[in-house]
Amino acid sequence: MNKNITTPNTICCFIAAPLHSPSLLRAIKRLGISVYGQPPMAPLPKTISVLKDAQAISLMQDQDTAVMINWEESLSFILHNLPKQRLNQVNTFKNKAIFRRLFKDLYPDLFYRELTRNALEDFKFPREIDKVVLKPSIGIASIGVRVVHGQQEWDQAVDLVLEDIDRATKQMNYTVLSDSFFLVEEFVDGEEFACDGFWDKNGKTIITGIYQHPFLSKSDVSDTVYYTSKQVVAKTIEPTMEVMNYIGAKLGICRFPFHFEFRLSSNGTLFPIELNPLRFGGDALPDTIEYAFGFNPYELFFTDKSPDWNSLLANLDTSKIYASIIAGLPPHYTPEKYLIDQESFRNIFGNRLLNYLPIDPTISPFFGVAHIVADRIEDVLEYLHLEFDSFIHPCFEPTPIKLAL
Repeated sequence: MNKNITTPNTICCFIAAPLHSPSLLRAIKRLGISVYGQPPMAPLPKTISVLKDAQAISLMQDQDTAVMINWEESLSFILHNLPKQRLNQVNTFKNKAIFRRLFKDLYPDLFYRELTRNALEDFKFPREIDKVVLKPSIGIASIGVRVVHGQQEWDQAVDLVLEDIDRATKQMNYTVLSDSFFLVEEFVDGEEFACDGFWDKNGKTIITGIYQHPFLSKSDVSDTVYYTSKQVVAKTIEPTMEVMNYIGAKLGICRFPFHFEFRLSSNGTLFPIELNPLRFGGDALPDTIEYAFGFNPYELFFTDKSPDWNSLLANLDTSKIYASIIAGLPPHYTPEKYLIDQESFRNIFGNRLLNYLPIDPTISPFFGVAHIVADRIEDVLEYLHLEFDSFIHPCFEPTPIKLAL
């Protein structure tokens, strides 16, 4: 699949983030992709050359340039330099309230409200709704997201959401996380999934990977476990393609990567949650696809090619489970007071471990990600019960020595 690769003339990859996907770095080096580095970020290999500001801006402003980012923080620079059409497309996706309006015709009966921060305390549940999702209109990584069961839980949920956002905005730019506007929407039951892909040069939807995102409970919104397999892709790819084709046709998008999150009900109805523009999944999630299916998702985007899913999904009963396990930092963690036992966390995966990547906790709400392979889904779901507190230890100051006088 990777032979005779030809790279489009204008591609710019904006790299930041507390860790870098090995799959992304391999694709960049193999194809000679133009890179612009944005702090804060983990160090880049010396073999990757980095553009100057003026070079990156010039590339971005070319309407034909395909832009990719690997972390939401890159948007703070990009939004000031994108051509107007692409900027409007990004803003449609980045603002969850605008994104919800995009699907109003497909889901006319779905309840949702857009609220300012000051209006949160006055919100009243409609009589026919007993469970909603509250989330910031501009957000990332499930920060400030709460499932609220009835009016009696509302006030406490609002306080927790605002605390989450206030804590996270000390590390994040307002362009990726804001407490100014919120979306309240009806909770739709179903299994949750995430999808990476892009619209190609002709506006055709290309799916590069689909992951199931299980939770420990109905109120859990953590990003601890994502997994993929032939079965996961096979049961979701058709409805996902339908919705992404709808978006692409409505907005006229091409050469545009995305990370799409959705829920699939028991009757097979797909319900869009959000779409993160110009990127695939963060924290090296697409590497899971390379382990599972043998192709590099980033190379496909850079070369504007599609995976052969018909061949890849043959023999469904032979599939193993490939997963990404992300270690979240407890709310009380501060780098001044605690040490992270990376080795102990890494070792819990034993011979299931394919790769482990530590994450810089000073610029991320996570401290590590493990890529694993398992024979049974039960072996993956057990990691939902991880207690990350057990890998965080206090820094003990040395006891002062009293000198005899």
